Amino acid sequence: MGRQKTPYSFEVISSLRTFVKNVVYDRTPNMLRRGPTTAKRVALTFDDGPDHMTGRYLDLLDELGVPATFFVIGANADKHPELVRDYMRRGHQVANHGYDHTQFPRLGRRALVDQCTRTDQALNGQVTGRPWVRPPHGALDTRSLVTLLASGYTVAMWTLDSNDYKDHDPASLAKRCAPENISPGEVLLFHEGQEWTLEAMPRIVTALQADGYECVTMYDLFAR
Repeated sequence: MGRQKTPYSFEVISSLRTFVKNVVYDRTPNMLRRGPTTAKRVALTFDDGPDHMTGRYLDLLDELGVPATFFVIGANADKHPELVRDYMRRGHQVANHGYDHTQFPRLGRRALVDQCTRTDQALNGQVTGRPWVRPPHGALDTRSLVTLLASGYTVAMWTLDSNDYKDHDPASLAKRCAPENISPGEVLLFHEGQEWTLEAMPRIVTALQADGYECVTMYDLFAR
């Protein structure tokens, strides 16, 4: 008789790996994922800008009266320095997302440091003291993580992925980020440059506020 296959599904194995990875992340100094759970505060974060829609994102956040954290691509920041200034002028946190969105494990140590340094230069530095970085696609291995921490970075991840890079339905995005799926200290991941994300945002923010949540920058979430 042939060997029986293990009964565990790919989904179960993937979930177990994610759980173990998050436990490691939560116990690593200067690696941030979930904020304090003592107050109903969450952080809205947006990756991959600035771009042609950044102004509309900023106008909407102004209308909603909430700040956010923008993890920007260095090459985009070099093309649009006026938008980098606009993020900060309007009270948002701006942080590093690599220079050209290459996944960090694919880079050697020097290339990774160069990516981050060039991006910080495009941002004219960060005002958070210790600089923050979010790895493109959230991809990290031991070498890239150690390189970032040794270079003085705070590594910023997330706890709730809106999946707006593959789910283009605003109603579905709003449901995924509804209060019943949120807990205090949550860090929500979104992306710039997408009409469906922009359309979903008022419903998401309004529902969270109606449930007593305060939306803050990631820096302010972890400052307490």
